[in-house]
Amino acid sequence: MIADNAFSGRTSLVTGASRGIAAAIALGLAKAGSRVAISYSARADEMAGHAGAADRLVEQITASGGTAVAIESDIAQAGAAQALVAECERRLGALDTLVLSASAQINKAFWRQTPTDIAVQLQVNITANIALLQAVLPSMQAEGYGRIVTIGSVQEVAPSPEMPIYAMTKAALRNLIENLAVQCASDNVMINNIAPGLIQTDRNAFRREDRNSWEEFIRSANPAGRAGVPDDIVKPALFLLAPDNTFTTGSTVYVAGAAQIARPGSDAAPRVRDTLEAAS
Repeated sequence: MIADNAFSGRTSLVTGASRGIAAAIALGLAKAGSRVAISYSARADEMAGHAGAADRLVEQITASGGTAVAIESDIAQAGAAQALVAECERRLGALDTLVLSASAQINKAFWRQTPTDIAVQLQVNITANIALLQAVLPSMQAEGYGRIVTIGSVQEVAPSPEMPIYAMTKAALRNLIENLAVQCASDNVMINNIAPGLIQTDRNAFRREDRNSWEEFIRSANPAGRAGVPDDIVKPALFLLAPDNTFTTGSTVYVAGAAQIARPGSDAAPRVRDTLEAAS
């Protein structure tokens, strides 16, 4: 259990935080006392039908006595990562807690992924996160304190045929996190990865258009036979990000209803449907 003031005096940056899993983590950090910068893409929110989501989350946090600011940032653009970190620190103070959640996910069979599709996913899911890590790690190491969590995916180890490039990028990011955790452990910088399975968010709302199809889908998605909710991710995230966590680093926590475990004879390949969502 994380105490209400466990993150008092801390400053957190959460990318892709206007909606879904990242929004729940941002809210959890704020409730635990952290100042929170909510990074978001206005264009992505508008495309998803959730314009103004970041401002509403800030209002929710501040109404409860917390401190939060919304920072619009297209992290896919060159120089955006450095600018985002600088703006966060200008408005809230030195950054010591980072959640990398923003990602681009394009649902297409491998042979239909265009060069643009591939480039977008590589840029948002890998290149932008590398830039953010490069922007924050030197100061965290110098200060002797830092907490970082990446939001990966069960597809790191159980890739879906409908998201082949996305799955590849998540596996690559986990590899990087493990490498960096080894390099930074002696500096009290704990770096971990959370790999969610099927979590019910607006990103997969299209699957719920047909209730019967959704029920069939979730029964086969994992041994638990159900979808998770964003709050299922919050508890492990707060544990890994907490100042009290001084020894757990380089780990991946699967929040996936055991979907990460191979099941002989199971049909883990859902139907391929072409959709695009880039959340940042």
